[in-house]
Amino acid sequence: MSDVILCPDHPGLANDPSHWLNLIDRNCVPYTYPELFLFGGGCLMWVVAYAILIHDSFRYKYMEMAAVAGCSNIAWEFIWSWAFRTDMGLFLVWTYRAWFFLDIFIFWQLLKLGNKQVTQPAFRRHFKPAAILITLAFALLYYFYAKQGMDTLIGANSAYLCQLVISSTCLLLLLGSPSLRGFSLSIAWLRSLGTGMNTVMMILHYRGNHFLHLMGILSAVMDAVYIFNFYRMRASANVPATQST
Repeated sequence: MSDVILCPDHPGLANDPSHWLNLIDRNCVPYTYPELFLFGGGCLMWVVAYAILIHDSFRYKYMEMAAVAGCSNIAWEFIWSWAFRTDMGLFLVWTYRAWFFLDIFIFWQLLKLGNKQVTQPAFRRHFKPAAILITLAFALLYYFYAKQGMDTLIGANSAYLCQLVISSTCLLLLLGSPSLRGFSLSIAWLRSLGTGMNTVMMILHYRGNHFLHLMGILSAVMDAVYIFNFYRMRASANVPATQST
């Protein structure tokens, strides 16, 4: 990733790892301003969602992110913050790293509070070492997935595999919860809209990657089902609309 890529078909554009923002990828496909806006905006929404998630975990003594999702998430962020790097420029490199640094606090809270999501007593007793081992397994999977050339230059394929884990397990966690205490509608909307903006960018930039498109659509469907059920559960519990959830 240290070499500058010059693109003869696009005079004046080059992919340079030292640039704050690259307007062309390392395959000489331009990043348009709408694509950069969608991706940068979507990533920023996830940063805000992380901040609220950390705050709420201290407030409610409960971790809203499903345990497996949390393990997968920090594994992907570690691999794509330090082992590999996006070709979109330093702004996005440090956005990925901002996710990782915030996720350290999330994972720490997950280790402390995540056993509340587990009903099986034996697994509950060994939750911390199990979570660490699962995280290491995900990290190896994401590392070799990228190392063997199966990922995109920004880690999108593996990111959406991770996103499917997040969307599916968080939905199952919500549906299995007896109440909405510890769950945030703000987080639900932020992560859904953030992923949605990123998905539109993927469709625009990676036009032939239908595997990636399908993962984005499936994630959007599950996120929509999550929000629908959040409103349904809140209505059935007669929670006032002004209550912060």
